Formats: sequence, structure tokens, C-alpha cells
Amino acid sequence: MRKISRFAPRILVAAAVGAAFAAVPATGALANPLCGSTITASVTLTADLTCAGDALIVGAAGVTVNLGGYNIIGTGTGTAVRSSSANDVTVTNGGISGFTQGFYGFLSQRQTLRNLHISDGVGIKLLNASDSTILSTTVTNAQVQVQASTGVMLSHDTLDHAPLTAFEANTFKVTLSGLTDGAVSIGESNSVKLTTSTFTRAPISYSTASKNILIQGNTIQGAAEGVRINASSTGGQILGNTFTGNTIGVRTTVPDLAPVSGTVISGNTFTGNTAAGVLFEVSSTTGGTASVSGNSFIGNGLVGGVNDRLGRPLADGAHFATVAGAAVTVANNLTQGNGRYGIFADPSTVIDGGGNDSTGDPLGCSGVVCI
Repeated sequence: MRKISRFAPRILVAAAVGAAFAAVPATGALANPLCGSTITASVTLTADLTCAGDALIVGAAGVTVNLGGYNIIGTGTGTAVRSSSANDVTVTNGGISGFTQGFYGFLSQRQTLRNLHISDGVGIKLLNASDSTILSTTVTNAQVQVQASTGVMLSHDTLDHAPLTAFEANTFKVTLSGLTDGAVSIGESNSVKLTTSTFTRAPISYSTASKNILIQGNTIQGAAEGVRINASSTGGQILGNTFTGNTIGVRTTVPDLAPVSGTVISGNTFTGNTAAGVLFEVSSTTGGTASVSGNSFIGNGLVGGVNDRLGRPLADGAHFATVAGAAVTVANNLTQGNGRYGIFADPSTVIDGGGNDSTGDPLGCSGVVCI
């Protein structure tokens, strides 16, 4: 079959499954492996490979599966490339589609997926697969799951309709990537970093003892809630991002401040979020601190349609529905042209750190002094 210049994961070869393929010679890769083959030496495809069930099983460390610009195509079941207890495995340069799982890495270290187009099912699943990298890869209409793995990084990737879940995934990183129409969920994961990426209708949430999350330098746009901070997630930092066209840019709704103590929302730009740039809700406090400082809130709350936990409408730059004595410091924020308030809080429910500035907000500021 003529080698294709672009990946075409939905085009099926005419030959019956595996019928035209011979086993890989020990000395090289001049013919395709059979479906279900266990690969113990590096291999390069010479044509599309269509399989019912599992396609390739990596059975040795240091193996590279080079798709050669071709596709591994499934019929709705099985795994395209399975790597179990095999370190330093690389899969590169081609397309994977039509499987229950595209790539499954288990009990392995230093797995590398590079220059792939993956679609359907669970496109990528890493379980106990630490220090692994997904690089310059496009995932479409498929899930990406990282579980019980440390040091996994996504870089220069495109995820389209591809929900991303990181659970028990300490030091997980996403950088220089684009995510569209797929939620990002982080749970029981510490020191996760989401940086320098674009999240379009791809809301980010973290919860369940996820500590020291860093969300920095991203564009987050078009979601109902750009970032949601849930309970038992201390030390989160949301720094230097642009939030635009969301309903709410950042939302924290927790029963108590202590479980999100150390949260910092700073240096961000919030523009055109229809209900509010920030909604910070706390219904009680037994301690803990947080801060919202050095942000710009411009033209938020011009549509509204959302209420806070007390039933009050949101049409503000930053809106605080906290309780008396809550140690949430609000300082050095610039607000301009928001729907109602630049900053809204009930008296004595936040700490006024000074330096807040309101221009063109119809109701100015409440609960803090704005110049």
C-alpha cells in the first residue's frame, strides 16, 4: 500500500485482518507484524495495520514502535499498543484509531508518545507509568487518563474533545498545549502544573487533597467555569493567566476556608466573563488564608444570570460571598467597566489589603475601599 503523507485513522485497508502481514524478521522490519504480536525489538510499520482486538504488545524494554506514517486501525475492541512492565518504550509517527484503548502503559517508566494522532475510546491511559512524556501528539474524541503515575508531562499537544483526567498523578504537567471541548479533572494529585497553554471550553477543576496546584500563564476561555477550586485542595496558585468569555473565570465554593488555605489568585486578567471574573464563596471558617491580589477585572458581569450561594446576582469583577472573619485578602486589583461592582463583599468578610482601584464600575466597590 502506498505510504500516506497525512494520518487517516478512519480509512480501513481492504485486506482481511492480519492476512497480508508476516511476522517481523529478527534482523529488521521489512514487513508488518501480525495483529496480537509481542514486540521485543524495535519495529517500523510498512503499511496500515487493521486488527480486531489487540494489535501490538510490547514485551521488552527499550523498544521503539515507529508507525512510519501509517495507522493502526481497530474495529472497536482491544488495545492498539500495550506496554506492560517495559521501560523506555517509544511509540511515534502515525495514527491510532478504533480501539477501546489506543495506548496503554502499565507499570513502566519513561514511556514516550510522539508525533501521533490518536482517536476513539481511551486514547491514552498511563497507570503506574512514571516519568513519561506525550509530545507533539493530537488526541481527538478520546479520553486521556493518567493515574498513579508521577512525573508525566504533556507538551506541544492538541486535545480536541478529549477529556483529561489526572488522579494520583503527582508532578503532572501540561505545557505549551491546546485543549478544546474537554474538561480537565485533577484529583488526589500534588504539585500539578498547567502552564502556557490554551484551554477553550475546557474547564479545569481540582479537588480531593490536590495540593500546591499551579495554573500559570494560560489562556482560559469559553467555559462555564474556567477554573473551579474544590475542597481539600490547599496551596493552589492561579497566576498570570488570561480568563476571557467564561461565565465565571475562577470559582471557589467550599464549606470552609481551611481546606483551600493558601490559595493565591494573582496577576491574572479577567475580561468579558459574563457573570464574574472571580467568585469566591466560603460558608464558614475555622482558619486558613487566601488572597486575591494584583488582578485586572475589565468588562465582566455584563450578562449575569448566575447567583451566589446566598441568591444574590453576579454582575461583578470579583464577588465574595464569604463569612465574617474570613482571612481572604483583597489587594491591588484594578477594576474597570464591570456590570455592577468592581469588587463586591459584605462588610468585614474579607481583609482589605489596600490598593484596589475602580473605574467605570456603576456601583464601585463594596467591602473594600477602591480609589
